[in-house]
Parts: sequence; structure tokens; C-alpha cells
Amino acid sequence: MKERRRTHRRAGWLRLRGTTWVALAGLALACPPVQAEPPAAASPVLLLGDSMMRLPGQAMERELARLPGIEAHSFSGIGTGLARLDAFDWLGKIDELCAEHRPKVAVVALGANDRQPMKRDGIGDVVSPGSPEWNEEYAARIGQAMDRLAAGGCERIIWLLLPPMRDSVVDAFAQNVNQAIAAEAARRPGVTAHDFSPLVADRRTGGYTDRIMDPQTAAAIRVRDPDGIHLTPDGARLLALALIREYWP
Repeated sequence: MKERRRTHRRAGWLRLRGTTWVALAGLALACPPVQAEPPAAASPVLLLGDSMMRLPGQAMERELARLPGIEAHSFSGIGTGLARLDAFDWLGKIDELCAEHRPKVAVVALGANDRQPMKRDGIGDVVSPGSPEWNEEYAARIGQAMDRLAAGGCERIIWLLLPPMRDSVVDAFAQNVNQAIAAEAARRPGVTAHDFSPLVADRRTGGYTDRIMDPQTAAAIRVRDPDGIHLTPDGARLLALALIREYWP
């Protein structure tokens, strides 16, 4: 008797399974196939920028090398930026780096050295930081840099915003640069303006701090250089690990 009940249950399940498969087959025929999104962790990765990228770029290059199938290359130009393309041609350097490494992803840090007068392209007059003319020209150069990276093969561009600065004048300039970066990134698909300030800022005020608590060890660590601008090796390590967790999970 028990065997007969088991047989009936099995037969009923088979009938249900057959009906379900017919329904699913009809649904599959009615619906178009879903297109898979491109992978976020593409390779090669290009890490480039001014002195703010030097230590983070090195840290990211080391950490990304541990991931299977990820190739990373870093370049930092100390004392360079977009304001003085006559001193260092970042747009030309982007073309050169893209031709050499054929990156699919770029992580960029530029702007920390750019609080200086700038000669406007095609006009020739010199404009001062903070003026509407300076802001317009600088935003155009950020957009050109993003477009050069995209034209060079980058499917994803992660542009790092500047963190809080110790000096109030420098911090105000950094926020001005961040607004331009965010605005230009919003106009371009595949470009992300990444704010890592919560990682290194004071947790209560969101402003500048020299030291924070290491989230892994709970020990106090110095994350900013004595100049009040750059990251320390510990700060660069935290940034590298946070970027990899978010973009290369």
C-alpha cells in the first residue's frame, strides 16, 4: 500500500514537471533573451594621475596583480596637472599610455597641483583659479581627458575626487575641482566620479583629519601626509583595497 502511494506521488510529480516544462518553454519562446552586462572587472587597467596617484597607483598595481586575469599599469607625473599642459601635456600622455597598454579600465587622479593660472586654449589669455573663465577652461580639459581615455579603449573610467584638504584655501579649490569632475563625468556614459572622502575624512565632521581608525585592526593610523594634501602609504593602501572591493569584487 505504501509503495502504491509513493508511486502515485511520483507519477503526479512527473505530470506536474511535464506541465511546468511546457509552460517554461512557451515563456522562453515568447520572451527575447536577456543580454548580459559587460563585466566590471575588465583588463588591462590603467592607473594614472599626478602625485596623488603615486602611492595609490603602486598599491593598486600590487593588489590587482593578485587577481586572476587582471593586468594593471600605473603612471604618475609628480607636479603635473591639467592647468599647465604647456609644461606637461597630459592629453598627449593619455594617448601614449592608451596606445601602449590598451586599457579597458582607467583610474584617474588629477587636480591637486592645478591651483595656478592657466592659459586658455585658442584664446591665449591667462585666467586665474576660481574665476568663471578658469572654471570653464578647466572643465573643458577634464572632459577632453575623459574623451581621450574613452577613445583609447577605456570602457570604464573611474575619476577620483579630491579628498578634504587641511588648508582652507586648498580645500575650497579642491571642492571646485570636484564639482567640475562630477559635472563632466555625468555627461559621459561609463565615467564615474568616485568620492573616497569618507574613507580618510573625520567621521564626525566629514572634514580633514590626519589619522583615522584602521577598520581591520582598530588601531589609529596616519592616512595623510604632513603636507596636508597627499595620502600616506597606509591611506593609499586603504584606498586601493576599497576600490578593488567596489570595482573588482
